[in-house]
Amino acid sequence: MKYFIGIDASGSKTDAILFSQDGCVVAREYTRGANAFDIGPTETAKRICDTVDQLLTSLPKGEKLAGLFGSVSVISFYPEVEDKVKKHLSGTPCKLDSIVTSVLAATLGKEDGVCLISGTGSYCCIREAGKPLQYIGSSGYLLDTTGSGYYLGQQALIASQRELDGRGEKTIITELIQQEVGENVLEHLPVIYAGGRPYIASFAQTVMNAYAQGDKVAKCIFEQGVNAYVESLETAYRILQHPFKIATGGGVFLHFSEYATAVAQRAPEGCTMIKLDMPAVYGSALEAVWLTGGNVDEQFKPNFNRTYFRYPTPKLY
Repeated sequence: MKYFIGIDASGSKTDAILFSQDGCVVAREYTRGANAFDIGPTETAKRICDTVDQLLTSLPKGEKLAGLFGSVSVISFYPEVEDKVKKHLSGTPCKLDSIVTSVLAATLGKEDGVCLISGTGSYCCIREAGKPLQYIGSSGYLLDTTGSGYYLGQQALIASQRELDGRGEKTIITELIQQEVGENVLEHLPVIYAGGRPYIASFAQTVMNAYAQGDKVAKCIFEQGVNAYVESLETAYRILQHPFKIATGGGVFLHFSEYATAVAQRAPEGCTMIKLDMPAVYGSALEAVWLTGGNVDEQFKPNFNRTYFRYPTPKLY
């Protein structure tokens, strides 16, 4: 039996599994994010290597790791991270690729298409066979992450602050935040800054709750996020000049179906949004097997489903 490691590492979490070639998950590590824009490439490499080492303690006696594939945020800018992980694994086949890769693999297999992610961060990326991945926006929270959980949460906090200091209009967002954290935004600033981007992204829930209650400010934030994704899809359509499948992933799209539906309703004509129905790390598992020239059979996905969810997902923020 061959054993592999699959990793999905975003800005908010790293989900990593040790699994057998038939899709059965043997061990799982769920830890802090590993986005090098946030923590630097040295720390990213360390977190990935530490996670790998922890998983390898569950490798059956006498077995060797057959391969590792990791989908890691902004990895294309930091090839030294892959170099360090490869060195750490001493010759084991290993590849680290874009965070969109796991979502594409899990939803479209090896087909061409567009990946649209709304999680802590935001991604829109075109995949065409024989060509490099082509990103639209997707340049991180300092430049372009409109529509992401971070964006939604940040706008909620800003709207509440503006109400409190007299600059903005009244919004139920302020009341909801107070109920959630036990104090107002201005009093909560030390916690917000200590928690950073993943913590700010958690307030996307506040926007969605206020939106469901008809709050005008929340509706504006919601629509700005939807508009950003629609603009990206329209740009992809102009580039490709034909309809395409849209692999949709990320915690915001996953947990707030009304958000994904609003984008789908305005997607370019003929384009179909396909929702990720598996953990993103499932796509990394597929890529790990493909990396070594293997294929998966019809039992791989059921086996993964049956065994992956035995392991709890701790709350990190």
